[in-house]
Amino acid sequence: MNLTTHLFFGLAVGFLFLGQPALAILTALGALLPDLDREYWFILKPQQYRDEQLHRSLFHNFFIMTAVALISPIVSFGMFLHTLQDALTTVKDRGCEWLFPLTRLVKRGLKDAEGKDEPLDSKEHVYFYQEDSNGLLENADPDLRQSGDKPVPWRRTYGPALNGKLLDTGFLVGSIFLIILWVFVSSNSHASALENFLSQNWSTCLIGFGSISLVFASGELDRRFRPVASKTILIDNILVDAGKIFLFFVGFGLGLYELFNFRIALYRNLIANDWLSILLGGLAITIIGFVIIKFETREGKNAIV
Repeated sequence: MNLTTHLFFGLAVGFLFLGQPALAILTALGALLPDLDREYWFILKPQQYRDEQLHRSLFHNFFIMTAVALISPIVSFGMFLHTLQDALTTVKDRGCEWLFPLTRLVKRGLKDAEGKDEPLDSKEHVYFYQEDSNGLLENADPDLRQSGDKPVPWRRTYGPALNGKLLDTGFLVGSIFLIILWVFVSSNSHASALENFLSQNWSTCLIGFGSISLVFASGELDRRFRPVASKTILIDNILVDAGKIFLFFVGFGLGLYELFNFRIALYRNLIANDWLSILLGGLAITIIGFVIIKFETREGKNAIV
């Protein structure tokens, strides 16, 4: 899904289900965060990062959402909405790895990309059902394509939709319509509440969304202009790198400034959360998962995720 779709969907859900401008804006902010796992701006070896297919994995998973929820459940909710939307996209658009990095523990599929049985490995007893189709992956965006002849296991969650197509457009237009309906039609108090919130917090909103926008802009500068730099004398890779680094550090600095301003609220959220129960729950799930794997693979049996 496109960033604008994630943004407006987060706002719409926040307004309709949470009912307060502040919570809706925090949800929208969280809905932008998962795509910060793109490799084009903060990884020293982008090709290696790309080969390992960490986009739609590193920040699109339950574990990062849980960590963020300890500080702000509303921001984490926005991240969940983003990941849910991306999980509706096809294998071409790479879906999501909800359980990353646990998904990387399974190395291969039981069947190849054409659905034919693969030879079993005496050292491996847990398999994904099938490998991803190279034919579809070759049509993905350049930074989402999988390199190499051997497909990876079908470890992602896929849906029926392509980015920028009917579902994406439907989410975007429908979300904008619902926002307008909530603000201007459903209740006179909604518009005044939003106006009051923005008048009192416009600088905070500007810094928060501005910081993320600058970080994304640094990546887009690299993504859009680096190929051009190799074909023209007017744009040089040095200029691309300088602009990329400048935008990234300004955006990152503004984000740190925003976090510093809200450090007391974030600390209170962290203390208010029942972090011990979350920790014990995570430990229990890990132990249960380990027991299930051992049981399902006892005496050399093979199991499918």
